This record gives sequence, C-alpha cells and structure tokens, in this order.
Amino acid sequence: MQGTLQMQEHYLDIKDVSSERRNPILANVMAQLDYMEKRGSGLTRICNETKALEGYKDELKPIFKSSPTQFQTIIFASTDTPNVGDNVGDVSETKLTERQQKILNLIKESPTITGRQMSEILSVSQRTIERDISALQKNGVLKREGKDNDGKWVIM
Repeated sequence: MQGTLQMQEHYLDIKDVSSERRNPILANVMAQLDYMEKRGSGLTRICNETKALEGYKDELKPIFKSSPTQFQTIIFASTDTPNVGDNVGDVSETKLTERQQKILNLIKESPTITGRQMSEILSVSQRTIERDISALQKNGVLKREGKDNDGKWVIM
C-alpha cells in the first residue's frame, strides 16, 4: 500500500529505556520550581508504587509501549481494592501511603519539622510533601498548631 504510514508499537522493558530530557530548558525550569522530583526515576517509581499497592498481582504490572510519535504507560486497576474516595471521612479506615506513614514518623520524632526538611529526608519535592500533608489533614490524621514558621504538627 503506497502512501500508508504504518505505525509500529514496541513494548518496552523499563531497564532498556534511557532517561533523556527532550527539552532540557523546560526540565531545568521545572526542577528549579520544585515541580520535578528525581530525573529519570519515573518509570521505575511507577512500577515500585504499583507493586506496593494492596491487591497487586503480576498481571497488573504496568505496560510501557512506544511508537515513533508517542510513549504510552498503561496502569491497571485492581478489582480487589476499594475505589478512590470510598472511605473519605472515615479515619479508622483511612489507608496511608508508605510516604505518608514516613511523614508521620518524622513528625513523631520532631513535631516542629518543616516541609522542606521532610522533602530532603524523603528525597521528594516539597510540593509532594505539601500534598501528602494536605491529605493527612483532610482525613483528620494530622493538624497544625500555631503559625507556619513557629508552630508544630499534632498527630490525631
């Protein structure tokens, strides 16, 4: 067939995918704004975070596909786990992520710890810590007493 461009898809093993910044200027700006965590760690983190989920099975392993014009990540949902938001407001049933548990442990050790200190210890962006803290506060697990610069965290 003349004039027909055939797109070939390739399934990829993440060990064979190199980390290249297609736009180094944008990547540097995002890193400086603290919107990017670790360069080149995304695919491995997707696999590790998925594997750590309750109800994970090998058949739910993420799939990475590539064609000449796109890169695709397919993440499967487990039918064994509740839907997101099913337990909102029920603190006794709230499932904490591993990082949220680490944040609570850091706060137990030092109730005056800052978000920046937590981000450095846990090797994630300060924005990621802010999102986790916000979720912990929304679920009634954590609250802040005092002002931002001289207050302390209280675990409920």
